[in-house]
Amino acid sequence: MITLTTDFGLRDPFVGIMKGVILGICHEARLVDLTHEVAPHDVLEGALFL
Repeated sequence: MITLTTDFGLRDPFVGIMKGVILGICHEARLVDLTHEVAPHDVLEGALFL
């Protein structure tokens, strides 16, 4: 299982691209989106999701 927490947002294709790369490497991977709305470069906010 791979959890995803990013500051990518949802307007651009980056989350989908990242998921495609992960699944291209490991077809059996289970992906769980925690959030993609962390404020850009806010390490503390990202850490709070963990």
